[in-house]
Amino acid sequence: EQASRDSGGGGAAMAALHQCELIQNMIEISISSLQGLRTKCAASNDLTQQEIRTLEVTG
Repeated sequence: EQASRDSGGGGAAMAALHQCELIQNMIEISISSLQGLRTKCAASNDLTQQEIRTLEVTG
């Protein structure tokens, strides 16, 4: 963390890039979960529909 402060804007930019990569990974995991629910489970199942809605709202 001290190295990030010492390097000025470059450290902040690298930290921001890292955060963006983590967020992108979370988005991809959510997409994968939704696709799995839609392709592997019965979409008419109430629990499946509720889970899809939950992931879409929070994702």
